[in-house]
Amino acid sequence: MERRDDAGRPTGTGSDGGGTGGRSGPAHEGPERTGAGALTPPGDGVRHDGSPPEGPAAVADAVHSTLFRTTSADETRAYLAEAYGTTVRLGSAARSGAVFRHERRTSGALCLDEGRLAASVVYEVQPLDDLLVLDVLDGRMRLDCGRSGAYAAGGVLLAAAPGTPMRTAVEHMHARAAVLHPDLLRDVAGLPREAPIPPGLHTAAAPAETARWRACARYAWSLLDDGPAAAGPGTTLVRDAAARLLAAVALEAFPGFRTRSDPLAPGAGRVGPAALRRAAEFAHDHADGPVGPSDMAAAAGVPPRVLHAAFADALGTTPRSYLRRVRLMRARADLAAADPAAGVPAAVAAVAARWGWGRPGLFSDAYAALHGEAPGETLRRSRPSG
Repeated sequence: MERRDDAGRPTGTGSDGGGTGGRSGPAHEGPERTGAGALTPPGDGVRHDGSPPEGPAAVADAVHSTLFRTTSADETRAYLAEAYGTTVRLGSAARSGAVFRHERRTSGALCLDEGRLAASVVYEVQPLDDLLVLDVLDGRMRLDCGRSGAYAAGGVLLAAAPGTPMRTAVEHMHARAAVLHPDLLRDVAGLPREAPIPPGLHTAAAPAETARWRACARYAWSLLDDGPAAAGPGTTLVRDAAARLLAAVALEAFPGFRTRSDPLAPGAGRVGPAALRRAAEFAHDHADGPVGPSDMAAAAGVPPRVLHAAFADALGTTPRSYLRRVRLMRARADLAAADPAAGVPAAVAAVAARWGWGRPGLFSDAYAALHGEAPGETLRRSRPSG
């Protein structure tokens, strides 16, 4: 299974058996595997993997998809164990030959699953390394994971937390899940890498939070879609921003779930101008990549919470806001050098996507707040570079 860095991005593969929550799904060697060596034999289950990219596009942040389908309980168990990097046991099923279908879409820190099961089945799952937020679209389930609860269609819940086993009973369920790495949650929360992730089962506190999660998850899913439902330009930064957005919404949606630092840890202390300069230079040098505050802190040689306090004291902002400002400045330079003859909406959307905004309207609001004019106005004053 894949390993990931502090921001949740894949850094390579390992075979230690401990699992990582299945960032890229079960291993595969080509666009399709069936028969010998695959998880499903011919004539029963079918598994399709998205064709792997070639050449320069074959990087960790490329979009990958896996579609698995079977009627075998044993193959379902083996697939889930490999996909989520843990041990899975299946209990009773209402009938044999029930269809299990699982689709995974992943890119960098963004990992989304959709599963369907036309049966009543009990799962016993050993602790995952990741956080799993589940949106029950149809059917019913009962889940025991630190706390217990029964959930029907329409519920959004924190289905699994790192280090906590769970037992799940599902009845003809259709669900969509986001797999969030703890390091991504810590990065978004501005906490050090060693901060604990408290276990437990929690539902979203209010209908507005449920709706907010579902809207963000749908948007993130569409970014990994190459069909007619695709959201538009799914650039590396747009997908990384979507992963961080999901993490932020998860931290807000579940009031009983919070990453937290050690209350006995030393205070922030003093960060000198050299460390701040290293962090700022890192932001300028890597603004076009999927980086965040923890990367800036690593470049500065200080913990994330220390850098956060230093930025607030010295600059009156946060590392995340500073990085966002750098990207908006780069976007202004791109617009000033663009050719308006290509069409203002299309050009603005392309620049927005390049710098991490999948929705041009949100980009326009942020751009205008910083630069005092709409991106279209900057573009209209530009001249062709040739």
